[in-house]
Amino acid sequence: MENFSFNFFGAVGSQANSDPVAYTSSTEEGVTAEEVPQQQGLKGVVTSEQAAAALAEPELQASDLVPRKYEGGFKLWEGAVDLCNFLIQQHQLTPQLLQEQTPRTSLRGKKVLELGCGHGLPGILCQLAGATVHYQDFNKQVITSLTIPNVRANLARLEQGVCREGARYFAGDWEAVGHMMAMHGLGGYYDIILTAETIYSRESQARLLSCIKQVLQPPHGVVYVAAKSFYFGVGGSTASFTDLVKADGILECTQVAT
Repeated sequence: MENFSFNFFGAVGSQANSDPVAYTSSTEEGVTAEEVPQQQGLKGVVTSEQAAAALAEPELQASDLVPRKYEGGFKLWEGAVDLCNFLIQQHQLTPQLLQEQTPRTSLRGKKVLELGCGHGLPGILCQLAGATVHYQDFNKQVITSLTIPNVRANLARLEQGVCREGARYFAGDWEAVGHMMAMHGLGGYYDIILTAETIYSRESQARLLSCIKQVLQPPHGVVYVAAKSFYFGVGGSTASFTDLVKADGILECTQVAT
C-alpha cells in the first residue's frame, strides 16, 4: 500500500466553493444544532489546555469526555485512522488518484457525511477522492478550531488548478442535527455516512442511530462505523450497537473488517 499523509496545521486558503447560509434548529428539550460558516478557523492542532480554554471546561485537561458538554472531538482517535485505511483499500485509492482534476475513484460524486468528525480525516480522504462531504461534531469549537483548518490545509495541498467540492459543517447533538438536516433538504440525502469511535456509550448509540436514520439515503445508503470491541468505563461496545440496530429493524448490520 502506498503511503498517505495528512496536513494538521493552520488554515490556509481552500479551493472550495462559497459558504452556504447557516441555519439553526432546536428540539423540544432545547438541544440545539447549527450549521457553522467556514470563515472561522484558528489552527489544526489543539492541546488539552487549549481545548479546556475553548470550551471553558477545566475538566478537559484530565479527561477526553464531559458528557453532553464535550464528546472527545479534539482528540485524534485510532478508529479514524483505521477507517481511513479501510476506505483506501475498499476504494483502491492512491495519492496520484487524489491529485487528479476529476478523480477516477468510486467515491467521486458520492454524498458523504462524517458524524463526530473531530479532525475529519475520513471525510477529507473522501473529499480528495471527489465526494461531496459534510462534517458534524458535537462542539462548534471543534469545527471552527480543528475540522475546518484541517480540511482547508489538505485541500491546499492539491496541485494548482485542481479543485474539489466545498464542504459544509454542522455542530450539535446528533438527534438535533438529524432533525435540522431533515427539515432543510438533507433528509435521506447521504450515500455514505462515516463515523469513528462514536458508539462508546449506550446512550450515545441511540442518538447516533436516530441521526443516521434521518439522513441516510434509502435503500442503498451505507454507514461505516469504526469502533473498539468494548469501551471500558462508559459501557458501549460493537455488540451493543449491533443489537440496537437489529432490534430497531430498519438497517442491516455486518462486520466488514477487524
